[in-house]
Amino acid sequence: GRAEPGLRPPAITPEDELLNQAVVILSCASYRNQTLHVFIRSSLLASAIHYASVNKKQEIFNTFSFLRNMFSNEFILRPGAEVQDFEDACYLLVKSGTLQINQQEVLVTDRGQRTLAFLTNILDPFVQGYQMVCRFLCEEETEGLTEKQFVPAIRKFIIKHLLIGRLKYAEVLSSDLQKNALAAFLRLGAVQKLRGSEEEWTLKVNTVMVNSLEDILGGKLPTQNPLVARL
Repeated sequence: GRAEPGLRPPAITPEDELLNQAVVILSCASYRNQTLHVFIRSSLLASAIHYASVNKKQEIFNTFSFLRNMFSNEFILRPGAEVQDFEDACYLLVKSGTLQINQQEVLVTDRGQRTLAFLTNILDPFVQGYQMVCRFLCEEETEGLTEKQFVPAIRKFIIKHLLIGRLKYAEVLSSDLQKNALAAFLRLGAVQKLRGSEEEWTLKVNTVMVNSLEDILGGKLPTQNPLVARL
């Protein structure tokens, strides 16, 4: 209906405008995510080549396995099929002319650079989202934080970073992504659940491990680091 005379419509805050835009982006992302299974193994391999920064096939496989484990809550992947998924991805990218692979090395062809960049970019929203969860766990006061409080608290943290331009993807506002990241860090042992009051679990953060995970995802820590092999 019409606004009453003399009353101004409520001002739209930057947070409201951001969330309105995010609704549209998240709706589009939900359709995009349904097709990601077609690319996910090749995308994981492309990202592994990017993060490993070496040509050695074994090192790239280790990084592939690390990333596959990290994002296993996001995509449907068969448990224990790391080797088969790696070999399938290698086959597809060799067949497409993106890679040349021998027993020891994985080499990117000149014509394969654009394809590899495209495949790496597919994972970017997830990488940045998991990095933001790392940052939240290390920078914010998480002492006594319960699982129930986790999503609203990190949502506020992410909105702040989106508004100041430190975060590129509004998809990171997805509560599913945030919960999947927490589940991954719990599985990797970077976060633990402790029994709290009233049948609630509180989160205990291993800041050293979480910082290392953020550095690896940001390309600041070599994936040859023992942490990757241990995880």
